Amino acid sequence: MRALADHLDVKVQACVGGTCVREDQCILSAGVHVAVGTHGRVFDMLTRQSLRADYI
Repeated sequence: MRALADHLDVKVQACVGGTCVREDQCILSAGVHVAVGTHGRVFDMLTRQSLRADYI
């Protein structure tokens, strides 16, 4: 997705376990077009309201 995003000028964030939660939160709050992640981290970001599912 990141390789495709480079060509389309799209902001992408990979939300996966084992990475910094605060970094994910900061990037998501700044705004992304696509969020890709493992089910655990995506659920965590939804629970923390760092990721909104309004337009899924």
